[in-house]
Amino acid sequence: MFVTVSEKGQVVIPASLRERLGISAGTRLQVSEENGNIRLLVEPQRKTVSAHECIGIAGYQGPRLDLSDLDPARFATKP
Repeated sequence: MFVTVSEKGQVVIPASLRERLGISAGTRLQVSEENGNIRLLVEPQRKTVSAHECIGIAGYQGPRLDLSDLDPARFATKP
């Protein structure tokens, strides 16, 4: 996969790679030179590896809920 460097030295990381690696706006990347090549490493604490790791990030403090209680169809209303 090839990308083009802009006049400002910027490159666009393809969306498929950004999604797979959990890269979004503001993600910090470590840039280094290795054997005449550029290497980018995603800052480890920014990676989202699985949905399970996201549990609790919204700060919900209530009782644990069953998934069936979260079914959006229960709350759907006709316009």
